[in-house]
Amino acid sequence: MRHIPYALVLSFCILAAIPSASSPALAAGPDNAGQKAIPADAPQTADVLEYIRLFGYRQMFQAGAENQLDSVIELVRQSHQDVAPGILDLIHKELRDEVKAATDEAVLEMVPVFQRHLTRADVAYLLSVGRDPRMQKVVALQPKIAEDMDAVGERLAERITNRAAPRIEERLQQLENGQQL
Repeated sequence: MRHIPYALVLSFCILAAIPSASSPALAAGPDNAGQKAIPADAPQTADVLEYIRLFGYRQMFQAGAENQLDSVIELVRQSHQDVAPGILDLIHKELRDEVKAATDEAVLEMVPVFQRHLTRADVAYLLSVGRDPRMQKVVALQPKIAEDMDAVGERLAERITNRAAPRIEERLQQLENGQQL
C-alpha cells in the first residue's frame, strides 16, 4: 500500500500548475461549476476552520502527504544510488516545506466542502464535541491509530491478493484454452 509515489509526484505537478492563493481567481473562491451551491444555513468560515483544527484534518492531510514524499525520496534514492545522500536530504527538506504550504492551501479548500454538507447547527455541535477533552484525546491518537490501521489494510490487501491471484490465473488459463467464462 506504500507504492503510491507516482500519485504524489503527479499531485506536486498539479499543485505547481494551480495559481497561488494570492491570484485573483483563487481569492474569489473555487470555481463551483458542477458543484452543489453553498446553502444559506452554511456555517461561517471561521467556525469551519475551528472544526478543521479541532478534528486534526490538517495534520492528517500533512502526515499523508509527508508519507508519500518519504516514499518518493526513497524511490529516487534507490534508483539514483550515485547521488550523494546530502543532496536528496536537501531536496526532501525543501519539498517538506512545500508540503506544509500546500497543506495550508488544502485546509482552505476544505472550507467550502464542509459548508456545502454541514449546517451551522451541525458545526456548532461538532465544535462542542471537538472541544471535549475526550475527543481531543481521540484526535491526538489519530496518527497512531492510522498507522496501526495501515498495517490492518496491508494485511487485508495481502489476503485478497493471495485469494484472488490463483482465481485470476485459473480464469485466464480457461480463456487461453478457449473456454467461455
